[in-house]
Amino acid sequence: MVKAEHLPSLLTPANVPSMTIALPAPTEAEKSRRGAARTGTAAARSTPGALPVKRRMLAIGFARAIPDGERPLSMATLPWQPLADAGMAARINVSSPGAAAIRIGLTMSKADAGVALRFVGSAAPQHVFGPFTAKEITASGVYWSPVLEGDSATVEIYLPRGVAPTAVQLAMPAISHLVVTGGDLQKSEPVDDIGASGFCEVDVACVATTAALNQAKAVAKLLFTEGGDTFICTGTLLNDAIASNTPYLYTASHCMDSQEAASSLVTYWFFDAVACGNLSVPPYVTVTGGAVLLGRSVDSDWALVRLRTPPPANAVFSAWRAEALPNSSAVTVIHHPEGDLKKISSGSTLDYFSFSDNTSFADVRYSIGSTEAGSSGAGLLTLGSGGNFYELRGGLFAGDASCSRRSGDDVYSRLDVAMPLIAPYLTPAAANPNKKTLVVEYYFAGFDDYFITANQPEIQGLDNGAHPGWVRTGLTFLAYADPSVAPAGASPVCRFYLLPQFGDSHFYSADPAECAATAVKFAASWVEESPALFYIELPDRITGACPASTRPVYRFVNRINQVHHRYTAETDVRNCLYYGTNPTSDKDVDCAPFGGSWVEEGYGTPPGAPVMCSPTS
Repeated sequence: MVKAEHLPSLLTPANVPSMTIALPAPTEAEKSRRGAARTGTAAARSTPGALPVKRRMLAIGFARAIPDGERPLSMATLPWQPLADAGMAARINVSSPGAAAIRIGLTMSKADAGVALRFVGSAAPQHVFGPFTAKEITASGVYWSPVLEGDSATVEIYLPRGVAPTAVQLAMPAISHLVVTGGDLQKSEPVDDIGASGFCEVDVACVATTAALNQAKAVAKLLFTEGGDTFICTGTLLNDAIASNTPYLYTASHCMDSQEAASSLVTYWFFDAVACGNLSVPPYVTVTGGAVLLGRSVDSDWALVRLRTPPPANAVFSAWRAEALPNSSAVTVIHHPEGDLKKISSGSTLDYFSFSDNTSFADVRYSIGSTEAGSSGAGLLTLGSGGNFYELRGGLFAGDASCSRRSGDDVYSRLDVAMPLIAPYLTPAAANPNKKTLVVEYYFAGFDDYFITANQPEIQGLDNGAHPGWVRTGLTFLAYADPSVAPAGASPVCRFYLLPQFGDSHFYSADPAECAATAVKFAASWVEESPALFYIELPDRITGACPASTRPVYRFVNRINQVHHRYTAETDVRNCLYYGTNPTSDKDVDCAPFGGSWVEEGYGTPPGAPVMCSPTS
């Protein structure tokens, strides 16, 4: 468990020599880039005359690059101090004028297992965070420190006895400079957000039903950093069908869209008004330690993460129901608009809303309250049997509703759509007669390459760091593990490995003829690792059409190196890879994370030319 210690928990005294990185005051250009790529206004809805939608994620910090000469830290020249245990430690101080808080971004490519880091902010020297092990630092590619209050922060590096500084490779590519909307200072803790939400928002304490008060204990304010930008969203702690108390958190994919974001996650619990209309600071609890990104969908905008640190005592694991919502269903939303104390909004569902990529979202109009930036990912709730508890049905994606626009509405992801891909977590003991299995995608930044697998030992090894650098993208699709119970015609998927001297990558095919041809034509470079990694149906070889109750899986090859491949069942990702932008979608999908130059390989007419067909339920 990650913990916050109290002084004297730094290993070196305050007056020791240290390395100093003093950034200049941020420029207007740096400030204006705060979250722009991820919070911009989308194109108009496909419905004629509809207003534009805007994602409800709140940007509270912006990236500041560390000068080139200081990014890879010169470990040998740091002012190392000897310690009583025969190890040594060194401090690095980073300052960013005007910051209310700082998060330090680090990458560690080589280190002894005993290496550890501690952090402290200048405005709260009594709160020292750590120790964080080398395994924790390397787990997510870019590691973001806890939120360090003040305009300067210190990282202390510990080397155990016998470990030389040159045995560690550590870089500091950037920091996140935390602020609040309007340029006012933002403390590392969220108390300055109190009272920031719109005039129509309602404290949960003003409703005070048993169902609302209990459900509020399942809702957390989420703070996370990606690419140096820091954001706030809302998430809901979910129960699983076996009541294991595994801390699964449901939110939006546009919030948790990478392992970097998930690893940086800080959650705030019980950040609720102590009484209706009361703006005093409540006795909230902060939990650090990040999360593991288990699954998400770019198309349907849901995400499921597992917290690495248990939630606090008295947190509630929410019930859920994975069924379609009838029109005019009464719904409730508990959320953190503008990062404020927890609010409750209510309304009813309209017809399901469909975007141009054929995804379907629950459309909601409010009668009480609304949503704002910071509400993204908040659970769409309906009362359960008896009316004494709420059940989660989806999460907030986007909308044009606001306190000043009462006729606006919001759209929510659908838990019934997400369930087939998150059932292994939420219903692990459920019957699985067709032996469906998740195919999980991983990414390695060092190779800029992707890897998919349905093999459980491989998944466990990758998730546990057996192959450092590989992280989940969150994207998955379904296949079959056993051909005897798969649909007739399901084909085995072969996997080939490209030897390191030729590029060190993987290739997959569900076409037996292509598997056989690869084994013969490229015998010197591509080695078959498995003739049947999993089983899946094939599209029509002429039209590319997939069978009923399946969805297309697309394959792309890197145009530059001609060996790296990527497989995706997400239409919006396909469009990004094919076009470089997302021209056919009205959901304003950010294609930057799917950069590169790709060529589609498949049956039918691009970009709708799949190579496999994945079951949808």
